[in-house]
Amino acid sequence: MHAIPSTRLPWVSRTSVAAAALGTLLPMLGLVLCLAPAPARAEAPPRVSTATTMEQAGMVDIRSLVPDLSQEIAYRGSDNFVGAPVDGYEAPRCWLKRDAAEALARVDADLRERNLRLRIYDCYRPARAVAHFVRWAHDPDDQRTKAAHYPALDKSELLGDYIAPVSGHSRGRTVDLTVLRCDDEGGACEPLDMGTRFDYFGTRANTDTPEVSAVQRANRHLLRDAMQAHGFSNYPMEWWHYTLAVDGPPGELYDVPVTAPAEPAWQAELDRLMAPYDGDVPGAALLVLKDGKPLIRRGYGRADLEREAESGPATNYRLASVSKAFTAGAVLLLAQDGKLALDDPVRKWLPTLPPVADGITLHHLLAHTSGLIEYDELEPKPYQGQMHDIDVLRLLEKSDRLNFEPGSQYRYSNAGYALLALVVERASGMAFPDFMRARIFEPLGMHDSLVYVVGGPEVSRRAFGYSMTPEGWQRTDQNHFSQILGDGGVYSSLDDMARWDAAWNDDRLFSDATRALAFARQVPVSTDPEPTFYGYGWRVADGRQWHNGESIGFRNSYVRWPERGLSVILLSNRNDPTPYQTALKIGELLLRQRVIDDP
Repeated sequence: MHAIPSTRLPWVSRTSVAAAALGTLLPMLGLVLCLAPAPARAEAPPRVSTATTMEQAGMVDIRSLVPDLSQEIAYRGSDNFVGAPVDGYEAPRCWLKRDAAEALARVDADLRERNLRLRIYDCYRPARAVAHFVRWAHDPDDQRTKAAHYPALDKSELLGDYIAPVSGHSRGRTVDLTVLRCDDEGGACEPLDMGTRFDYFGTRANTDTPEVSAVQRANRHLLRDAMQAHGFSNYPMEWWHYTLAVDGPPGELYDVPVTAPAEPAWQAELDRLMAPYDGDVPGAALLVLKDGKPLIRRGYGRADLEREAESGPATNYRLASVSKAFTAGAVLLLAQDGKLALDDPVRKWLPTLPPVADGITLHHLLAHTSGLIEYDELEPKPYQGQMHDIDVLRLLEKSDRLNFEPGSQYRYSNAGYALLALVVERASGMAFPDFMRARIFEPLGMHDSLVYVVGGPEVSRRAFGYSMTPEGWQRTDQNHFSQILGDGGVYSSLDDMARWDAAWNDDRLFSDATRALAFARQVPVSTDPEPTFYGYGWRVADGRQWHNGESIGFRNSYVRWPERGLSVILLSNRNDPTPYQTALKIGELLLRQRVIDDP
């Protein structure tokens, strides 16, 4: 975990470990060795390098070799045995000596051939971080992490046996890691069950302990075999701990802080903007398209905290109100086919609506100018069970009032889009999810996208929604509005959304006239901070088209700069932060830095 414990090296007494704390180095401390007992002996203290940068230390960032390598750098945050960010970790990065980094990249490449991947917990560790561990171990009053990290031990047993003042990690060739299993497309990656968490103090963490199941032990051996094939040796007390074997002495120690690598200014700013989504938290997926080609395509954080599943480009998120462009698109397709007209009275298709709705047309529903009362104002409270689009109609059937005369003003209406889903069904003769699949998803190759209905086809590689509470992140994936489909029922991924984005750039799905209607300034929305309008399923401003989506546990934003050929899609499975400003900043950052114009 941190250095070879004295009780596991027969020639090392606890006295000699204490001496090491004062500057005495035990030979090969921190490397995995199985040698015969020998008398304790003093050695020259380890040399601490004068290097002040990673480059001077000969380290490389592992993501320069494996850009999408999964990382959960435990000591950057508070979810570790210290219970706080650790000294020297200024960024959640994995640095290693080049030979170790290249060997680790080969391990990951081999595993990917079997739909497996590595997840990194720690790599190079500054000497100051090791000193932080020792200080923590000397503080008997700090017991915050006992239940999670050393439940069967007294804290006094950790110093010497588990935490020593010199770590092989500080030499840059030691790594703590586990294995993820992914699906056939490289998505939905979840960690194998190893029997304990990372940084568990106790015999249950020993690689070959009989205290874990045969399956858990086999998973540990799978990791060990993969690492040994490329020169790494396991430390038997910790199933996650590996060091690259090298000839000669172990080398000097380093105390360079763990920082982010030098990178273009725009990339550093992008990392800063997306940092809240990274790590063991509900995450996000980010896609930036330039002229239909991905400039940035990656996931951050977790799609499922309970299963520790990675977020990635193939993860499917509930789009919430970003779905409205799909619902509007379905209506526009039917108009394009001559199956309905946008100036049709809504009561032509939904005749059970009360007479007060006589003046409402499909155009009014699409543009949020119908004046309908919102369904959450009409529902009985508490509402029993799940509400569906048809239930919205039933509530409106009993309402004899409108907010305003149809067409006289704008007021965003989820109820209107629920009714539009019903209109699609009646005009097409197909269930709304079936129409969407047959007329939009399949023609565009959006094979993983669907309108999700409980009891119907499951969402593959599904992200589950979470909300922050005083107790931490809590799953809040569904509420009683979640089965209303027309206003927010689509699930999709970055890869499928790239296909949807392309459909708005040519005639593969919509005619020029239809696309012009969708993005036309159908109704003014506001003048502050800029003149904005609503089209059909889209918000419109000078040079920009967008829509946001918010439902319980999900926040999404989809922004297009059509004249520049730029699109930013940011999907997240959490209630905070709202990503629209982040998406805008990412787009404006790339435009300002002229990144998108680079050859």
